[in-house]
Amino acid sequence: MLQVQNLGKIYEVPVRESGLKGAISSFIKREKKEVSAVTDLSFEIQKGEMVGFIGPNGAGKSTTLKMLSGILHPSIGEVKVLGYQPHQRQHDYLKKIALIRGSKPLFAPADLTALDALHMQRIIYDIDYQEFTRDLARIVDWLQIEPYYKKPLRTLSLGERMRCGLASSLVYNPEVLFLDEPTIGLDSNAQKRIRHFLKDYNRETNSTILLTSHYMEDVTQLCKRVMVIDKGILRFDGDINHMVDQLTPYKLIVFTLERFSVLPVELSELVIDAQDGKYTMRVSNRNVPSVTARLLSDYSILDLTVEHPPFDHTIQQLYKTEVV
Repeated sequence: MLQVQNLGKIYEVPVRESGLKGAISSFIKREKKEVSAVTDLSFEIQKGEMVGFIGPNGAGKSTTLKMLSGILHPSIGEVKVLGYQPHQRQHDYLKKIALIRGSKPLFAPADLTALDALHMQRIIYDIDYQEFTRDLARIVDWLQIEPYYKKPLRTLSLGERMRCGLASSLVYNPEVLFLDEPTIGLDSNAQKRIRHFLKDYNRETNSTILLTSHYMEDVTQLCKRVMVIDKGILRFDGDINHMVDQLTPYKLIVFTLERFSVLPVELSELVIDAQDGKYTMRVSNRNVPSVTARLLSDYSILDLTVEHPPFDHTIQQLYKTEVV
């Protein structure tokens, strides 16, 4: 579905010294330097995959999505999506993909209703009216937008606009979705609704989804595969659990004691946090079974869970370590 080979994007940006002298010199002769936003990026994504594409600000995520959707022309390398070269912006290609940006989920006049915007999409993409009506009912039900889809867009909250933006982009049944921060700025309930919808939509339609997000919960709940980009370079591409196991080879054992007890030295050394009888231990993966068994047999435990370390910690570790 997606084939990317040695992809790169280089920008020319003006540079000048500060102050009046620099301003005059720049006016007479403008100097430029090349800045690489994406460097030698290669990967493939198969039909039906939902892949997380993450990295810090300025890593090259949005630039990559813009090249894949055809908004930007690559400086070097090759891109094929559904057999098309995106930068050619062929009409048939644009009818098969959708780029959905959380910061600007809807491209429609603010005085239109969401339903008007959906009908506008029907006209732009030349969708058969009967097919449109059938698919609209399904998408409206999936996204639960019926209570407000006849209101002017300017009156909707960010979460409501995001769901209407998803509906507008999906009403023509694209095969590939590029999602750029789809839950940005949303409250936790709205984020959960968007995630639930995307999971159902991917399962029902077998669509291919490439998702960028700064909310790690989006990635961990939706994607089995993750690609991590940093400074324009792909640092990791593979199973998300494999990355976690390599970079954080330990688990957190969180437990609450029924009454105050003194832990032996070998166990107390594993404790990284203790508050009001609730303890958190960091234990290597191989020792988790034995430590858990000892706690349960030797102490009165009210509650015990074994957890992965926060995914953010794994990502921070990745930027310091080469993973293969």
